[in-house]
Amino acid sequence: MFKSGTGRRWVKPWFQSLWELVYPSPEYCPFCHTGTVPEGLPGCRACIARINPSMHQLRLPRYQGFAVGYYHDYLQHLLYQIKYLNQYRPAVALGRLMALAAKEQPEFQAVDYFLPVPLHHERLLMRGFNQTEALVEGMNQVWPHRVCRAARHKPTAFQSGLPPKERIKNLRQAFMLADPAVVKGKKLLIIDDIFTTGATFYSLADLVHRYQGVPMGLFLAHSDS
Repeated sequence: MFKSGTGRRWVKPWFQSLWELVYPSPEYCPFCHTGTVPEGLPGCRACIARINPSMHQLRLPRYQGFAVGYYHDYLQHLLYQIKYLNQYRPAVALGRLMALAAKEQPEFQAVDYFLPVPLHHERLLMRGFNQTEALVEGMNQVWPHRVCRAARHKPTAFQSGLPPKERIKNLRQAFMLADPAVVKGKKLLIIDDIFTTGATFYSLADLVHRYQGVPMGLFLAHSDS
């Protein structure tokens, strides 16, 4: 028979677990860290409204591409935190938001693989994680797909500081597929955070096309600059 002191040590964790099951602690928003997250959403209602997701098709000369939102103030702020302040959780939550929008898109119904845009290993060591892989992690929580891997075997300058022609040159032969044979006849959804000139997307999409795959693009944000 348990002594009363020992019994109290057992009762408290059991009661706490029961309490948390009946009255779970609220999940706080990964974006603002203050609002609570309603069931089925990746963030609080206020932050989702500020992000203002609006799936739209991009006018591309070849391939198909879609963006979930526009690169405006709040989304720009969140991406800055992710890429330069190593904020992983918001990236996963934004991936969930992308999947919620994309899984209803008719053009994406036959997608076979997600293909996150890779970082060069030097950039990966500096940043700590690849934000596009974090987006894919969040997407797979909502809309699961196999992941096709690519590598950026050529170190490249930051695209944001280059004019359009230099961006294309910067990414020439920068990527390689981990297993080129798997893409033949498959539809691959290339995942990236921002679409600006499309240089990164086209470089990777052309590579997929070269191995007889069907590339499409899905971007968190679309920027005109």
